[in-house]
Amino acid sequence: MIRSAGIKGLKVPGREEPLKATLFADDTTTYLAEGDDFGVVQEVLDTWCEAARARFNIKKTEIIPIGTETYRRKAVEEWNRTGRWAAFPAGARVAADGEPVRILGAFIGNKLNHGTVWSAKLEKVRMVLERWKKGRATLIGKKHAVQMMLGGMTQFMNDVQRMPPSVTKRFEKLMRDYVWDDKKHVPIATETLIRDVEKGGIGLLDLEARNEAIEVVWLRDYMTSGEGRPLWAH
Repeated sequence: MIRSAGIKGLKVPGREEPLKATLFADDTTTYLAEGDDFGVVQEVLDTWCEAARARFNIKKTEIIPIGTETYRRKAVEEWNRTGRWAAFPAGARVAADGEPVRILGAFIGNKLNHGTVWSAKLEKVRMVLERWKKGRATLIGKKHAVQMMLGGMTQFMNDVQRMPPSVTKRFEKLMRDYVWDDKKHVPIATETLIRDVEKGGIGLLDLEARNEAIEVVWLRDYMTSGEGRPLWAH
């Protein structure tokens, strides 16, 4: 319904159709051009809610201004001063520069500190590994725990967000502290543990190598041409 509504959306180079909306389950992201009226989108939402007997939660609506820095700043200042901006609904949140908006597990926004957006994930992994320290796992058991917990809990976010080198180092320290029970001087270096068994290691998660592999997949998709090229690569 939104895609057929009377809004221009955003023109994406290399694509004939403008970008108006992306949808996944009950999560919808709408893209409006400067001259588009949110009132048109609101009519679509009202029609859908009436048909589905649902209630639209305006408090979960978040707006990311795009354009020049001056334009974005004026939009946020007007919203903070009056509680309104253009035809956007009162009660929504307008994100200022540096304020992340979470969309399907990724943090989107203007001038984000990509190290900061990982803070919550770092703390969550730390707490999980602290609980695992209470067990009596062997070195091989700890290897599997690291793969399941640290590896599993960070892979999706790394795929959509990228993991800065500074954050990678902090995760590697969490991994080392867990494997060696917080010892300052460890008997075997991590560089040895990440090797295959045939090369004297135990196959411990190589976080840096995994992150590089994810970046290679992104590069492959970016270099894809024709209809198979993903929308974000245009």
